[in-house]
Amino acid sequence: FDDVRPVLQAVTENVLLEMQKTFDFYKATAGSDRIDRVVLSGGAAAVDGFADALAERFGVHVSMFDPFRQIDFTQTPANAAELAVTSAVAVGLALRKAGDR
Repeated sequence: FDDVRPVLQAVTENVLLEMQKTFDFYKATAGSDRIDRVVLSGGAAAVDGFADALAERFGVHVSMFDPFRQIDFTQTPANAAELAVTSAVAVGLALRKAGDR
């Protein structure tokens, strides 16, 4: 992992630079120039140090999206918390009904 850490840090920095551009565009075009919080999902959200770097760079509260938050399990999977960050799309698709667009 120590060999990969510099690569992850470089990629994190690139992603944060792209996010800065997006935030700047939002602030320039929206009625508000504040971003109060960021909710992360997807596999990149689990990258070591990414959430902390994001919170530090933008001075916002960063939390992980939990698509299971309002799902009642008859038996909660042991690794539900581990799966949550990468399961948003799957849960969204599973909640669709026939004919949804």
